[in-house]
Amino acid sequence: MRAFLIASVILAGTAAEAQAPGTPFRIGLPGQETQACGAGAEALAPATLAYVDHLSARLSAPVQVCLFAESADAAKALAAGEVEMALLDGAGFAPVAGEVRAILGLLSDRGLNRIPVRVAVRSDSRARSLQDLKGGRLVFGGRLPAHLDAPRDALADYGAAPAFFGQATVAEDHEDAAARLRRGEADAMVLHIGAWQRLCRGDSPADTPCDDLRAVWTERPVADRALAVRRDMETATRHRLVGIHIAMHLEAPRAFAGAIWRAGASEFEPTEAEALILREEPVS
Repeated sequence: MRAFLIASVILAGTAAEAQAPGTPFRIGLPGQETQACGAGAEALAPATLAYVDHLSARLSAPVQVCLFAESADAAKALAAGEVEMALLDGAGFAPVAGEVRAILGLLSDRGLNRIPVRVAVRSDSRARSLQDLKGGRLVFGGRLPAHLDAPRDALADYGAAPAFFGQATVAEDHEDAAARLRRGEADAMVLHIGAWQRLCRGDSPADTPCDDLRAVWTERPVADRALAVRRDMETATRHRLVGIHIAMHLEAPRAFAGAIWRAGASEFEPTEAEALILREEPVS
């Protein structure tokens, strides 16, 4: 399915290249000092220039890099329409979240995507929120990164680092975690959403194997940085940008090396609009 998607966006981008060249597409990137769009292009790293050239060819438009010393300044420029896309962090993004949205993050160097994470309790538990589980016993649904590292990342982002819980154990898998929870050996279990769905999927619509369990918290890990655009960007343009980037590690590895902001990242991944900000107040 992923190969089909990448092939589809490559074909879509090829069709777009036949369009007449447009006005410059301006990208806000981090720099040691703020520089106007296009200024100092000769000082850009060769890999960054490869990214600019690749994006220009795929968009059939000139691409200019605008450097910003602070993410907040790049975010303000994006909100004001002074750039078409910018690399932002959460602090820069938050004040202009109503005008801009994230579109692309990076797959973690640990191979983790930002899959939603769910914390569940027994249906007879008094816990109604993550805060209610402070000092409690937590069980994870396995030792693989997606079962352990990703949930830990999500919990820590929202204030529930390991010290928040009184005890944390690791089960063999999601079924073992649920069994421990049901036996009263833990106060809550944490699973990525795929494992939760496997656990709670019955053999028929009438089969509800998780009737005795209740979710109290579901969130994704917060992205460290993301490429963002204005919310009023045309949908077709936004989709084209996503398509160009998610295929880049295969289609143009040198350009990909110039586009990423974290060493070891393996590919771009589409992301939700509010990927850079907390969706609720952290626990304490």
